[in-house]
Amino acid sequence: MKKTSKMTAFLLAASMALSAASVTAFAEEPATPAVQDNATISGGWSVNDGAVAMSKNPDAKAAFKKATAGLTGVNYKPIAVLGSQVVAGTNYAILCRPTAVYPDAQPEIKIMYVYADLMGNAEIIGFQTIIGAQLMGGFTANSGKLAVQNNKTVYDTYKKAMKGLTGVSYTPAAYLGSQVVAGTNYMVLCRSKGVYPGARYEWSLVTVNKDLNGNASVVSIETLDLGYMDDETEDENAENEVMVGIANPWTAYETVEEAAKAAGVEFKAPEKLGKHTIAYIQSMKGLVDVRYTKNDNTITVRKGTGTDDISGDYNEYKSVSQKEINGYSVTLKGNGKGVKAAVWTDGKNSFAVLSDRLLTEKFMESIICSVC
Repeated sequence: MKKTSKMTAFLLAASMALSAASVTAFAEEPATPAVQDNATISGGWSVNDGAVAMSKNPDAKAAFKKATAGLTGVNYKPIAVLGSQVVAGTNYAILCRPTAVYPDAQPEIKIMYVYADLMGNAEIIGFQTIIGAQLMGGFTANSGKLAVQNNKTVYDTYKKAMKGLTGVSYTPAAYLGSQVVAGTNYMVLCRSKGVYPGARYEWSLVTVNKDLNGNASVVSIETLDLGYMDDETEDENAENEVMVGIANPWTAYETVEEAAKAAGVEFKAPEKLGKHTIAYIQSMKGLVDVRYTKNDNTITVRKGTGTDDISGDYNEYKSVSQKEINGYSVTLKGNGKGVKAAVWTDGKNSFAVLSDRLLTEKFMESIICSVC
């Protein structure tokens, strides 16, 4: 892992030795602390301990607007102003959700560093990747609503997982993304502060897990260090790395049979889905994942034990409907006239089909019939 964030050793042992416990209320905008010390961290960076929305930070907003004016090929949606650094002018750390401007492009989560000089000019000086383009088994950036309380499953999982954690106060600022593991991991950006005299504000990446039985637990808590930009000397694929210290639970296999056996799941997948051919096979305990590709499209087919949704897909769709297919009640999701996702259960196992691009309903139905 690059020096994007440092692991805080889970904080449990040390935090249990501290006194008061505090997991603050969920809000669209993190609550402003009563005392704003705007603590300076290493490298001269100051954590934004007030309101983080762009509308509440006019100087950062103006710098962001100037720095991104005229950019083509990618759109940057600002999420939060995380901090600033006084130089000959000011550097701003702005959490963004960039999305390339081509059909079905997947969003990422990055910190954009913007420099504003004393003359009112501004430019982008670098990026720090939090969630890159999804790798096999990696995190997928949240493309929907960012407020934690607007994502009920994430909200409930976070509350359960953090219950009883002492020594540090965490204020959720944004739900950043998810990862399908034995259940689902959710990454939440929090503003944190130790509950002891002289403690300073920090930003933390809190990852919680909801397992296949509905239990919740903390996977990791990492301190997010501002100022560590992606290394420009690395190859062009470096920014696609998932910048979190969580082991990949998936194992790749040569055949579907091997993957199913390792997962303990009975699963037979066709060699082709139309003109899409198998490109990657992976599994973990209780879950098999097969990827089919054709040109720039990927279709993912999953089967797992239990009846929970195993798609790992939390996008919002314009069209969601139920349809009886091959004897199963299938939920179809899409935008416009096409279908991008389908989920269903046979009462003992769960299934999911996901496509990067819209598929015809007829093609989606043929896929569903071929895997169950």
